[in-house]
Amino acid sequence: MLVGPFDKEYSHPAFLSQPLTANTFPMRLLNRSLLFAAATLSVAVASAAPDDVHPVGNTTNDTWINSVSGDGLTSVGRTTINIGPGFMNAFKLVGGNYIALNPSTGHQNAIATAVSDDGSLVVGFSIDSSANNQAVYWSGVNATLLDPSNTQFQLSEATAVSANGGTIVGWGLNASTFIEESFYYRSGNLTNFGGAILAGNASKATGVSADGNTIVGTVANNFFGPSMMNGFIYDVGGTSTIVAAASAIPAFSNDGLAFTQLTAISGDGQVAIGRASSGLSSSDAQAFKYTVTGAAYAALGTLGGNWSVANAINSDGSVIVGQAGNTAGREEAFVHQSGTMTGLGFLQGGISSNATGVSADGTVIVGYADAGFGRIHGFVYANQTMLDETEWMRSLNGPGSLTASGYNLTLLALEGAHHRPLMSYDAMGKQTHVWATGDFGASSRQTDRRSSFGEVGASQTYGETVVGVAVGTAMQTQDLLFGGNAKITGQTFLAEVDTRLADKESIVSLLVMRGQWDARTARGYLTGAGTDLSRGETDLDTTTVRVRYDGPTQKFISNFTAAPYASFAVTRTNVDGFAENGGSFPATFNASSHTAQEGRLGLLTKFVAGPATTLRLTAEWIHRFDDAGDGLSGVNQTTSGAFAVAGLAPTKDQARFGFDVDHKLSADTLLNFSVHAAGFGQAHDVAGSLSLRRAF
Repeated sequence: MLVGPFDKEYSHPAFLSQPLTANTFPMRLLNRSLLFAAATLSVAVASAAPDDVHPVGNTTNDTWINSVSGDGLTSVGRTTINIGPGFMNAFKLVGGNYIALNPSTGHQNAIATAVSDDGSLVVGFSIDSSANNQAVYWSGVNATLLDPSNTQFQLSEATAVSANGGTIVGWGLNASTFIEESFYYRSGNLTNFGGAILAGNASKATGVSADGNTIVGTVANNFFGPSMMNGFIYDVGGTSTIVAAASAIPAFSNDGLAFTQLTAISGDGQVAIGRASSGLSSSDAQAFKYTVTGAAYAALGTLGGNWSVANAINSDGSVIVGQAGNTAGREEAFVHQSGTMTGLGFLQGGISSNATGVSADGTVIVGYADAGFGRIHGFVYANQTMLDETEWMRSLNGPGSLTASGYNLTLLALEGAHHRPLMSYDAMGKQTHVWATGDFGASSRQTDRRSSFGEVGASQTYGETVVGVAVGTAMQTQDLLFGGNAKITGQTFLAEVDTRLADKESIVSLLVMRGQWDARTARGYLTGAGTDLSRGETDLDTTTVRVRYDGPTQKFISNFTAAPYASFAVTRTNVDGFAENGGSFPATFNASSHTAQEGRLGLLTKFVAGPATTLRLTAEWIHRFDDAGDGLSGVNQTTSGAFAVAGLAPTKDQARFGFDVDHKLSADTLLNFSVHAAGFGQAHDVAGSLSLRRAF
């Protein structure tokens, strides 16, 4: 059921009986969900997917989008991460780039309620240590208080901002009279105009025109119980109009509706929107619009249910969005245009939705919706499709992992076919070697990934130096979110030079590997209609340089020796930019790159089991010296919103263990088999290699 203006669900004054708007409804819905969230939080945290890389992409977070900029590129709202101090975090979302907005100094929570047309100015409120809301604006990431010393208001909220960012409106609790009063803020000056509407009555401003000169809101005897309640339109020049004639609308008078609330006004200042009700219950709320010129009222209707409320309106008043009861008794987001109210539907697994903002041209609608399992996710509605904004951003991690995938394919060869220097295979006593090798790897802890690599090569010995070259082909498949997948195929070229040092046992090797890859991605994401896929194809390349030192052999007992080794490798991966096709929300990705740097320390033990068989055990520690890198950026083709996804930070330290068998099939033919297992990190969980070598 829609929460009404007289439902008292919050203990502190900031949330008591506010007019229902796009900004106040989330707070009331939050209160109902906190108990459920508290009960399920520990489970949610434990089940969070490892590819959740930004706050609003974390499945343990609820995300409310409260408004969108006029250009449709910047959404604002708040996300909840936990319960207690700091659990409400204001943010703005520029395309897919999540930017946290800090509370005022000394405060722990904040909520963003509205944003200017170009997204440069965000307004809302910060919550102080006494649990009082304080109106703020953000021109960057740090909040600025509108009433820094609480000179005029004990508590306050900024609810709307003009298109040009020059006028902020809201309401505050008068510090002397303890009556809610409306204000506007311009050029650093806070003006209380509450008394100019209906002297002695409370008021709350909730909307403002593009030029900042026309303000709308609600005036009441009080906001704590049944009372007179009517919308108002206030001209900054001093003229006010009471929008009280709900009975003039037949659909309203038939229901005995008497009271009005105004929530927003069009950019041109000509069309105000809100709801009318009996004042005693929210169950009979009816959305309406009021055209200033001609003082014309028009009911917007419902979605077949008993109630509706209009939350936001575009620049020329032609597109109105809000929430209404449908024929199934559910709370559903709607858009009203050309005289028709249309339901926007729900997210997958959800049963409620609410549209809270619309772009100036009416093409982009935002809001929040039930995403199932007690979660609330922000959505964007465009191209006649509701997109789960939270999950869409998480899905970007798939294409964002291509640089890591290129590096991982390189690791498969370096840890398989080339996990030992070429010189360590010279026991057959010949100068020329050829080989064919197959490598296989799989990972399932971070993501389901399967890799394979095939290689042929040859080497030549020159005294104490071995020179080898090889060519190979590789493939990797990886499962992505929501039925998506990525497949990488390509070829490699490798050159290696080994030199035995003066002790005749130590080996220094230099390896250079070049890979050229083709990557195909099918990125899955959730919409109101179900799971959707957008496909893309791009090229990437990898270049690896590795230096390795194998120390002298130390003998322990008969047929048993051990030798230390150390290596350092640098891998540069470049991914070309590409554009997806298909699906309702394809993306265009910019080129990206990353340089991985790793060092390894290990111990190789060898046991001669017989004349033809040698067993080896390896244990090594891997350390990554690089950080997350630049990440991924691009544009949502449908909304034209730019996004930036932070790079995934590598696991810094990882242990890896291996078992190796050399078996001579003949004096000149060697069969090598190895299997390795690794701890949590970039290396494959399990990898194996099979190689056949021939000496001439």
